[in-house]
Amino acid sequence: MKTIKQIVHINASPQEVYEAFVDAKKHVEFTGAEVKFDVRAGGKFDIWSGELTGENVELVEGKKIVQKWRADDWPKGHYSDLTISLEPDGSGTKLTLVQENVPDDKADEIDDGWYQYYWKPMNEYFERNK
Repeated sequence: MKTIKQIVHINASPQEVYEAFVDAKKHVEFTGAEVKFDVRAGGKFDIWSGELTGENVELVEGKKIVQKWRADDWPKGHYSDLTISLEPDGSGTKLTLVQENVPDDKADEIDDGWYQYYWKPMNEYFERNK
C-alpha cells in the first residue's frame, strides 16, 4: 500500500474550498461529476456514479475533511484513509492532502487524478466565480 501526499494552493478561502467539496451542487459545478454527499460524520458519498465512494469520518467546517475513500476498481471492501487539511495562505488556501493505504498499482493514477479532476478544475471554478 502507498501513501499520497500533495500540497496545493487554491485561489479561494478555506471555507469556500471546504464547501466546494461537501456541497453536492458546488462539487458538480467544478468536477462535472454526478455527486451524492451526506454532509455529516458517518454520511456516505458517491461521486461519478459509483466510481468513487466512501464515508465521511470527520468534517470540520472550513478546516478539515477526513474520509474512508475507495475507487470501484480497488479490491472489494478496501478503503484508503483520506485527510484534507485547509489553512489560510495569503490570497487563498493551502490544501494538504494525505491519502494512506492506496493500492500500489493504483497510486500513480490516483495521484494524477487529484490534479487533473480536482485541483485544476477547482482553481478554474473559483477563477470563473470571483
